[in-house]
Amino acid sequence: MNNECKTIVEALAYHAEHQPDRLAVADKKHTATYGEFWQMALRGASYLMEQGVRRGDVVVLRGVQKFEYLLGVFSCHVMGAVICPLEKAIRDDRILEIMDFVGASRYVADKPVESEAVCNLSYKDLLAAASDPERVPAQCAFPEPEDLSDILFTTGTTGKSKGIEVTFGCNVAIAENVIDSVSKLPDDMELIATPVSHSLAMRRTYAAVWIGSSLVLTEGFKFANTFFKMMDTYRISAVTLVPAILEQILAANRDKFASYDGQLRYIQFGSAPLSETNKEILLEMFPHVRLYNTYGATESGCTIILEFSKHRNKTGCIGRTTVNTHLLVVDDDRNPIESSENNTGYLAFDGPMNMRGYHREPEITKEAMDDAGIIYTNDIGYIGEDGLVYLIGRKGDVINMGGIKIAPTEIEEVAALHPMVRDCACIPVTDPITGSAPKLFVELEDGYPFDQAELAGFLLQKLEALKVPKVYEVIDKIPRTFNGKIIRKDLKEN
Repeated sequence: MNNECKTIVEALAYHAEHQPDRLAVADKKHTATYGEFWQMALRGASYLMEQGVRRGDVVVLRGVQKFEYLLGVFSCHVMGAVICPLEKAIRDDRILEIMDFVGASRYVADKPVESEAVCNLSYKDLLAAASDPERVPAQCAFPEPEDLSDILFTTGTTGKSKGIEVTFGCNVAIAENVIDSVSKLPDDMELIATPVSHSLAMRRTYAAVWIGSSLVLTEGFKFANTFFKMMDTYRISAVTLVPAILEQILAANRDKFASYDGQLRYIQFGSAPLSETNKEILLEMFPHVRLYNTYGATESGCTIILEFSKHRNKTGCIGRTTVNTHLLVVDDDRNPIESSENNTGYLAFDGPMNMRGYHREPEITKEAMDDAGIIYTNDIGYIGEDGLVYLIGRKGDVINMGGIKIAPTEIEEVAALHPMVRDCACIPVTDPITGSAPKLFVELEDGYPFDQAELAGFLLQKLEALKVPKVYEVIDKIPRTFNGKIIRKDLKEN
């Protein structure tokens, strides 16, 4: 890699020159080498300029798990335009609301949105223009590291959705963190099975381009035959998944997936914590594969990584910090503390990967980060004696029983082992004696009646007595996001 490259765009141009025949991007219909993809991005930029897009303009891209989406991203970036990716399932009224908020008039999607204020562009036309050898490629100056690259709207489980401003320089630092986190190599062939418009997959894409490796897209595990065909055709060496997709694989094709133990170098999971149960299943399935669970946020990318195939049986551990990340543990007043298991605090992050701020939200930005650019989270944790980071939970989710902090995930992990429990979620409720106590919501397996005494006795065998819930509620379905995070606020409203 040329250390003189300052942006992901420059890295794409560099690899197009130095390894033009190396595969850059593929899906089930299209492939492009670095040389081809660079020229397509330049012709795509030329097409966008004809449609009135200029440097610094915001272009809204609707997420599709296709080659065309990444072509749209890089066609915008090579001309210095800003992308605003939206998820595939978003409603039209929300699209228009976001476009108005970010000042965008150009919208790229498979289907148009009805509005006189919007200039609808299609992925089909963009691909046709980018594939036309007669089209003159755009001549553009590279964007600068401080220029705005992306506005990413969070799809979090609580609070207002916010537009996170990420510069081209931030994306380089995030890419370096991703590469460091999994020891990524230039010859890696990575399968991205998570929505490519979401930050987890986007950051893996930027990392692949930064290092010059190859990226293959597939639509989750919706079509198992396609998933495994891609694994075979491209001799995939790395896979990126979210826990929800893993559940589908384990339910339908566990043995088939396990057969790639000798082919894969690593599997990484992100966007939500991986259960201890599934970690153990994966360790059994892939004894020769590096297995990772990523901790991070859209605001700062991949900041902590756990190689759980190396660090086993460490409850609550989320791993080590990545190369550009400086971790602080702070008190309620944001003062750094010497943290420990008995002296927990809030996790805060400093480094070049941090966002510029929330788009047009200066007050909310001040709540999340200070003038020095340090991002403060509501995640409570500590640095262990082994130098690794441990997470207790989020403020408001952690159960504080008379000063003893209990992670709801610890209770959930044990409860999920009982055969009557299909899924579960734990929240804090008011207790007249301890101030707070755990309540467990249970989604039952088919054919199992709820037996509270049986479940409580089971938990008591594996947990300290104070951690065993005394309040239970059977629920039809535990509310979760697309990537498997429990939507605890919905439970607290019950």
